[in-house]
Amino acid sequence: MALRGVLFDYGHTLVDFRRTEEALLEAYTQIRARIEAALYIEAPEVGHLIDRVANEVDRRVAASYEDRRLEELDLLRVFDEVLSGTLGLTVPPDVVRHVVALDHSAYSRTISVSDETRAVLRDLRARGLKTGLVSNVSLLPDLMRDDLANLGLLDLLDATTFSSEIGTRKPDPRIFRDALAKVELEPADAAFVGDRLNDDVAGAHAVGMRAVQTREFRQEEDPDVQPDAMIARLSELPTALGLVSSSA
Repeated sequence: MALRGVLFDYGHTLVDFRRTEEALLEAYTQIRARIEAALYIEAPEVGHLIDRVANEVDRRVAASYEDRRLEELDLLRVFDEVLSGTLGLTVPPDVVRHVVALDHSAYSRTISVSDETRAVLRDLRARGLKTGLVSNVSLLPDLMRDDLANLGLLDLLDATTFSSEIGTRKPDPRIFRDALAKVELEPADAAFVGDRLNDDVAGAHAVGMRAVQTREFRQEEDPDVQPDAMIARLSELPTALGLVSSSA
């Protein structure tokens, strides 16, 4: 069937990201001040907060992915548990959410997207194709969409689906089907582009989509999972999808 849409993974497909120590220090300096203002206490030093909060949250999120759990974590709950269990602080829900938003800012300041990537998305839309995003991420969906807007990507996507709002991660078929429903496409009408063989390629194949592996940021290999096409950079995607002749 003719291709009518392309869905994308987010991290290490459309964007690159590396949370820096500088960004983390800035975020947790603000978090310390917010906790002190809300609870009328002298909060632990920034380095201690990073060690006991940021690193503990990261550890819990990483462990859930390493265990290949499909159910996404509730990040607000995780932060609340860490703040109370690790630091012994009873933090109001609105302050917990502000802490989560400030922690998120450390990611926001270190995300990068190339002009090449934006150009590919514009090209696909100019050809009349629907575009969408399917991302495994514990980060809050509204903050993720703010990031996409600031990166100039949100207006280039017809739909966005995050595991943090669906409650389940790739390769669970439900997250792919949610995105397909949003762009009003059947699986056979769409291709998926991602860097992960199990989550992205095998997950897309399981629901009946074509799958393209991008190896720009990560080079996974698995003889049991074969993408329909493989690209070194996103600029190669139109050719890989047969939209442009390879001799052009």
